[in-house]
Amino acid sequence: MLETERFGEAHALLRFLLDCRGQDGEAYAEWRRLLRWLEAVFPELVALSGRPSGSEAGAEPAGGLAGSPEEDAPDDEEAMRGRALRPREDGDREALIRRVIGELKRGSSPERRLLALEKAAYLDAPEVDQAILEWLRGEPMHPSMQFRALQTLRRRGVTGRVLLNRAGETVELEIERTPLRPEDYPPAAGEVLERACRATESYDPMLPQFARELWEEILRSIYGTSDYEWLASGEEEAVDCWAAALHLAVQTAAYGRADEAEIRAAYGIPESLRFRFEQACRAVRRAVGPAVEGPRKS
Repeated sequence: MLETERFGEAHALLRFLLDCRGQDGEAYAEWRRLLRWLEAVFPELVALSGRPSGSEAGAEPAGGLAGSPEEDAPDDEEAMRGRALRPREDGDREALIRRVIGELKRGSSPERRLLALEKAAYLDAPEVDQAILEWLRGEPMHPSMQFRALQTLRRRGVTGRVLLNRAGETVELEIERTPLRPEDYPPAAGEVLERACRATESYDPMLPQFARELWEEILRSIYGTSDYEWLASGEEEAVDCWAAALHLAVQTAAYGRADEAEIRAAYGIPESLRFRFEQACRAVRRAVGPAVEGPRKS
């Protein structure tokens, strides 16, 4: 199984969306189905959340959601996040800033720090920018968490370069170029996901959604590294190797096993590209943890 913390954010976001109102019934059904699937694969998420399982999430309270009529509900995910996380105008602004910065630097779990970053995006205070930059530069953290911090800085309008150690590489990144949406990534990133989704769907119709979640995590983790530059090149062999590595990771995580040779053959990866394929698999393991096994040399 994947490490729980890697999917804690997806689990929390699905619960948040199910607690909101204003979306159509089909969207809620899809979110609830994804939440149940996540909790079936990673039952630890239920205990960590401290809330009932997905079967009870998003239930409509009697009389509807008090004080939140549907006609006033935001009509997209970004608006809903903003409504939930934006500080109240009548609140103690300075105390809130101190609390968010404290959660960011001393949060007891990755989920709490991610939530602090989300809140920080809506705080109108220059000292928050400096606090995030100091934390980002000064504390060792998973590349995915680094990426989330870069996204928050970009959302806050911060520009400039920052020097970071990512996956053992020293890289200099421009904050204002940090991807915020799927279309901000190179076209090859979409091609990899499309290929892997087509192939995994034949095994299980739920696997493509899992592949999307996993691929987002991988992109966050490899951003700015030499692995990312190889992917961004758009070379056919790069797309083949990354798509096969993603497929292998998804199938292994879902079923506990996968036939590496069969997957390589399905993506047309010859023995001459074995090293490159293994390179992609190593990057995937670094991103999502050792429980997703890639190829091993015989």
